[in-house]
Amino acid sequence: MKNIGFILMICMMTLVQVSCDNEDPRQMSVTSDMFLQITNRKVKVSNDGKYYILTECINETTKAFQVQNIFIVDLEEDAAKVAELNVEYVLVGGVGQKTDYRPANGENGDAYYMLKITELKSAD
Repeated sequence: MKNIGFILMICMMTLVQVSCDNEDPRQMSVTSDMFLQITNRKVKVSNDGKYYILTECINETTKAFQVQNIFIVDLEEDAAKVAELNVEYVLVGGVGQKTDYRPANGENGDAYYMLKITELKSAD
């Protein structure tokens, strides 16, 4: 019985060692390139049914509407600020963190960020 317990323990230790080999304790899972600080960016406001979507436009005067970044307002207090303004374009500032969320309204951009708003005012 002791031999079976010893053999099982060795097998378990081997599995634990193999599963932990890829982990580097010095490697951070969150890096600085995952964040973006913005100030006074003109964005177009839309809603995908769940979140307010702020679409940063490079050149909104041309027919080919070029989109650079998509900012998703996921915090309730920030969403209330956006709703209170009730305008199509706003100037926004804040800190964005890269996200895998894609808006349901089909907005496509170069990068997607969940945004914590620090400043917000009407662009009109």
